[in-house]
Amino acid sequence: MHIVLSTTSGVPMYEQIKNQVRSSVHAGDPPAGALLPSLRGLAAELRVSVITVTRAYNDLVAEGIVVNEHGRGFVVQAVDTAVASAALADRVDRAVAEVVAAARVARMDLTQITEKVEEEWNER
Repeated sequence: MHIVLSTTSGVPMYEQIKNQVRSSVHAGDPPAGALLPSLRGLAAELRVSVITVTRAYNDLVAEGIVVNEHGRGFVVQAVDTAVASAALADRVDRAVAEVVAAARVARMDLTQITEKVEEEWNER
């Protein structure tokens, strides 16, 4: 699981962490039963406070994405495949809306957007 934080996005750090962990869990990486990185370990890796990571993880517990097992840490819960698919589709919808909005500001047409999406698709 790879988390990238933006200091300029306007989205609080704990929200960025929570959203990226949630998306990773819905995508199956890490799988159900896996341990999330420790609070201190992830905080050090991301260069944020332990409180920031704790808030993100506690929100994920409240959502039922992970559970906090005393002595073990935060463990990924099994996610219903329909729920995961819907969440991932929603993520794609939001990303497409953002791309379209940016492309309109840049005065790009649909052909140019499609070419860029195809380039990115083929690189992965």
